[in-house]
Amino acid sequence: MRRIPQWFVFAWVVVLAISSVGGAALAYNFVRERASELDEVLDLPELPQVGGLNPFAAESATETAAPQPGLDAERTPVAEVAGAASDANLDATLEVVDSAGAANDPAATPEPAEVAAALAPEAPGADAASEAGGETAAVESASLDAAALAQLQPWDDPRRVTVLLMGIDQREGEAGPFPTDTMILLSFDPAGKTAAVLTIPRDLWVEFPGLPEPGKINTAMIRGDQVNYPGGGGPALAMKTAERVLGVRVHYYVVINFEVFTEFVDAVGAVEVCPPEAIDDSQYPDGSYGTISIHFDAGCQDLDAERLLQYARTRHGNSDIDRSRRQQEVIMAVRDRVLSAGGVIALIPRAPALWESVQDNVRTNLSLQEIIRLALAAEGIAPDNIRQGQITFEDVLLQQSPQGEDILVPIATDIRLLVQDLFRPAGAPSQRPAPSSETAGS
Repeated sequence: MRRIPQWFVFAWVVVLAISSVGGAALAYNFVRERASELDEVLDLPELPQVGGLNPFAAESATETAAPQPGLDAERTPVAEVAGAASDANLDATLEVVDSAGAANDPAATPEPAEVAAALAPEAPGADAASEAGGETAAVESASLDAAALAQLQPWDDPRRVTVLLMGIDQREGEAGPFPTDTMILLSFDPAGKTAAVLTIPRDLWVEFPGLPEPGKINTAMIRGDQVNYPGGGGPALAMKTAERVLGVRVHYYVVINFEVFTEFVDAVGAVEVCPPEAIDDSQYPDGSYGTISIHFDAGCQDLDAERLLQYARTRHGNSDIDRSRRQQEVIMAVRDRVLSAGGVIALIPRAPALWESVQDNVRTNLSLQEIIRLALAAEGIAPDNIRQGQITFEDVLLQQSPQGEDILVPIATDIRLLVQDLFRPAGAPSQRPAPSSETAGS
């Protein structure tokens, strides 16, 4: 049998090696080109986690949360289409929790410069598309007479609609921008006849979409206005930040100061609250950078507008978690007062005048008509189907910022479970244990 020459075998080895290297190089170049093209369209940053939001914390404090059923998407964030993204694409990447209670992760938000056009998705129930950051021209709404407003029908879009309510700490003589004293998410599911109220603590440490430095969530309004954030400045940035933390779409915002609150309560009348224990606060802010002492007896009592504001704002109990419970109590008490006085329809005759008197102190992308339509639909929700929740100390890590401030670093999976539980269908039992008394009031 004739032997194969060694030089022939060696030549074939060389040819195969060169072919392999060349093929690998071609494949690498092809993949790299495709990846570069994809990077121009999609931005895929990591979803914020405990460690990512608190890079200066010790490694021992950063624990990996246990996998939770239904939250596998937490590990694989969805990308949001940048630049020329359409409303349909945005809705596909960041949908609201639906009436079945299944939470979708939010899309990671690209840089502001890339999404200036994409920050204005069409909101459920809007009769005509409007920019998310464009504040409503209240003059047209205020010019409507009460008879026209009385003909409005309740909100009839079946999709969930979510509003971020923000109260700013605006003091006499200040020109702004102002920090957010209160941040409450109000969500309404017209089809499922449920609603959710979630209070966000102002010391929550967050990453601001498109901005380099993290900070407390109550500074979102200030930072957004300072950089003229695309889509509406401070409110737009606050909405996007809340979306990133909570994992739900925020469609509307309403920013009010204390004057709006007191004028509205004056219009509806004294409101009953029931503090379980006496409240004494010797350091309550008086609005002029000073302090006064306030006191509330334990037990049910009717409060006028000024006293009700004090009750909602006092930090008695030494934590924003305690205060958030009182603020939700006030919201529900005001709702009960409106219903006992005849409901929204009874307020409509005074609505144009009230709106005109407060419009200089309100920033919102809702019209007066839309506010009334939402209120008409929401007042029909049974109290048992209005779920209230707070981000408590069980949902965060207590840390300090680089500047030495006390901050609350969110635990992403726990907060998403809280939201999913609040948005569950009517009649569905809660799957989330109640916060322990030690952590809830510490």
